[in-house]
Amino acid sequence: MEKILFVTDAIKLNTKMLDFAAFLCNLSKSKLTGIFLENQENELRSADMITQSAAMCGTSITDDISMVKEHCCKDNIEQFQEACERRGIGCTVHRDRGNPLQEIIRESRYADLLLLDGETSFLPEQEAIPTSFVKSVLADAECPVIILPVAFEGIEQLVFTLDGHPSSIFAIKQFTYLLPQLNEQRTVVVSINEEETIPDPEDRYKLKEWLHMHYKNIEFVSSPGNVKIGLLELVLQRSKAFIVMGAYGRNKLSNFLHPSHADPVLRTTSQPVFIAHQ
Repeated sequence: MEKILFVTDAIKLNTKMLDFAAFLCNLSKSKLTGIFLENQENELRSADMITQSAAMCGTSITDDISMVKEHCCKDNIEQFQEACERRGIGCTVHRDRGNPLQEIIRESRYADLLLLDGETSFLPEQEAIPTSFVKSVLADAECPVIILPVAFEGIEQLVFTLDGHPSSIFAIKQFTYLLPQLNEQRTVVVSINEEETIPDPEDRYKLKEWLHMHYKNIEFVSSPGNVKIGLLELVLQRSKAFIVMGAYGRNKLSNFLHPSHADPVLRTTSQPVFIAHQ
């Protein structure tokens, strides 16, 4: 793995999230590219919202909103670079001034992994986690995405979630190929399915065979029940875990009628969540 993207609103940088980014970069010997989304095409947030965010990063200019955003972005880039240097990781910076979603999808096309705060939003009102922007990124990104934890205290186990669809196995494979350095971690494979859509014993055998080829310490947990509730309960029982989940629906109508199984996990866990789709 060579290129990891750290995506942030240009006027709202959370440097604490760089702890996890540094962990990944040091683990994989990768560089970190900071993507600062400036949203100059269609800014919907009020001047007060922008000024408040700017004040949090130390920008005191208040008269010209375009100048506020410019100074805030520069201040945050400087903080990002200093934070990366303190953590011993190499970094570069991209200032993306256009539509945030279009910019980040294009960036993801040429990246190995994308790191994103689940609270990232460019709307004028408060949103639930994951925000509409984050959901769109998860649905359309052209590389795997990790939703960042607010605080990072280390990894003691990997949690692979199976929901009965091939996409969850695809996500596990992508995670394994990108982060083979974690193959000695305790690995828990969680399978909860209402319809048991992978009943074929041969499929189960092949999956276990593949996992044992890549991981040294595997535990399988399986039970029937509601997928969303079951995954949520099992994930919340585990601490210092790295959670891996499958596809986040591309079809907007389908996704609206049947929200992703990842949503409740993203709302309630403070642990990193890796999501990939085919």
